[in-house]
Amino acid sequence: MNRKEQERLARKKDILEAALVLFAEKDFHEVTVDEIAECVGLSKGTLYLYFKNKEDLFFSIIEEKTDELFHRLQSAIQGNAPYLKRLEDLIRSYLAFFEEHKHYFKIIHSEKTRMKNHARYRFKEHMVKSFFDYGDLLQRFVVEGQKQKIFRKMPPELITKALRGLLNSFTFQCIFMEGEYSLVEETPRVLDLFLNGVQDH
Repeated sequence: MNRKEQERLARKKDILEAALVLFAEKDFHEVTVDEIAECVGLSKGTLYLYFKNKEDLFFSIIEEKTDELFHRLQSAIQGNAPYLKRLEDLIRSYLAFFEEHKHYFKIIHSEKTRMKNHARYRFKEHMVKSFFDYGDLLQRFVVEGQKQKIFRKMPPELITKALRGLLNSFTFQCIFMEGEYSLVEETPRVLDLFLNGVQDH
């Protein structure tokens, strides 16, 4: 990659990050292309060299971050490390991702779909696909844990729901309640609750 290409990628990343913050703070229809361009010191015309319109920019954020999360989780559970170590890595990777990308979490958990019908459909379509891909990844990992007798015999989708619920709850509490603590440092607590529950043994 030559210098010009590197500069273009860097500028595109700057645009995406600036837009990410704005979309997290306001509804989609309230954010303007002029506002995004101003945040990165570009003209409106220059910004259109990178993205066709505001919808294209918005969905570029959604698709990029969703794919990044999936690949991080996939990497966490691969390899030959003991199962419980990979489970801990999975939890830590999820929490670390949203600690780094709090604005993205706000976007996908807020009313950001008040757009034109075809835009709303595109948002829903991608998020539904991501939801199932993510769920399938976790469920296959849960089944592996059942085969190793880490988890008890029960429908794997129930165990998967429990894990997803814990991850989402801890993340939501930290980000939306403006917690002053590190989300990643909650990894041991999430792991303990998931494996041992709340019953006094």
